[in-house]
Amino acid sequence: MFKLAVLCVLSVPAVLSAQNRDKNAETFPSPRIVILGPAGAGKSRLGNSLLGRPKNFVNTVDGKKCFEIGAFGENGRGKTSDVCAHKGHFLNETNKPKITVIDTPGFGMRKEEEEETITKVVKALRDEVEYVDAFAIVLKSTTSRQSRSLQNIIDLYVTIFGPGFMKNVILVASFWAYSEEQRIYDSEITEESWLDQQRNFFKNLAGSDELQAVYFNPNYFKKDDNQTKRFETEMTKLYQFADNSKPFHCKDIVMALDEISKLEKEVEELRVKAANADMLLKCEKLYENATIKIAQLKEKATITTGSTNTIVGIALGCTALGLVLGVFFVNCYRNMKSPVTEETEESDGSDEESGLKE
Repeated sequence: MFKLAVLCVLSVPAVLSAQNRDKNAETFPSPRIVILGPAGAGKSRLGNSLLGRPKNFVNTVDGKKCFEIGAFGENGRGKTSDVCAHKGHFLNETNKPKITVIDTPGFGMRKEEEEETITKVVKALRDEVEYVDAFAIVLKSTTSRQSRSLQNIIDLYVTIFGPGFMKNVILVASFWAYSEEQRIYDSEITEESWLDQQRNFFKNLAGSDELQAVYFNPNYFKKDDNQTKRFETEMTKLYQFADNSKPFHCKDIVMALDEISKLEKEVEELRVKAANADMLLKCEKLYENATIKIAQLKEKATITTGSTNTIVGIALGCTALGLVLGVFFVNCYRNMKSPVTEETEESDGSDEESGLKE
């Protein structure tokens, strides 16, 4: 009897865990695709296309600000400001399996908005969705060169999810031309060359050489059979990648806000130091030129055979030039010291306030 009671007690958590898994699977059918990328890259367009929705879709599913197209929303914020997980049949065809598509706000906006986005993404994936089959990182097809801002966004994803998420990453080239008539930009860019260029953003991560990509055009001409077939082929490739990937468990995500804020502060400090270093180099160059000029004036004063007034004039010129240089270097020194002084004053002020509060 005692053994039976123990078995019953021990089996309760297992039953509850199984029920939770079943409920989670029902709420978020697999495969689960998280859409990431910069603001305005076409993330919401991709999400709606996967679910077979029209371009002008208005989110009445949950009333959140997501899955609606547009680069910017209210007050200069991104159009998508919430993290939303919507489910439905793939391409809205009832004979196809159900999927879950998670739309996320774009990165690369204001610092405060970006920190808010990180918190929303982490909480939604870790506490609700729990695991993900694919991270679809959407980049515009016109992104043919590496940029610092985009590299920062990719580095941010690695900081949030860890390098292990690379196994579940697939790139999406948005607004890709499906015909020569649609090709406006560099006609020499091919699928292979575009993918090779994007791999540079991940070059220090294991698995970057195995990165795959799909080529997405939300504006394809539906009456053109070739374009329609190409669109369905690319979307099916994305679906199959997610369906065949080993799930990425989001419970392992570590909140990285403190670390990210620390890195941003260090970057700002380095930027100030770099600006001061540039100013110092300019000062040194001017000093070098002024020193050469003074030496030339002195030499001219030594070898001149002119009147005493000429020599006195040259001497006064040297003195005036020296005074100007002195004032200039004092200003250079003050400009280089000012950022540090302001930061020190702010920190001193905060210490005093905290002291008064105690």
